[in-house]
Amino acid sequence: MLSAIKLKARIDADRRIELREPPPDLPEGEVELILLYEQAASQDKRQALSPLDWPVLDGGRYLGGTLRREEIYGDDGR
Repeated sequence: MLSAIKLKARIDADRRIELREPPPDLPEGEVELILLYEQAASQDKRQALSPLDWPVLDGGRYLGGTLRREEIYGDDGR
């Protein structure tokens, strides 16, 4: 059966983990750690593209008027 406890720790300059509070009596053996830490916000802020900058398709010979399905998809209309 697995159990979980929450401990406060600090990572020092040598990348060692220092526990702030001694853990309660734990049995000897291997443990699995999940580290939660704050990450600095990324400075790479992407701006949304203006609709004028969206990619466009070349309409080819279409110059307006009506456009039938067969003209788009060929003779089978699919």
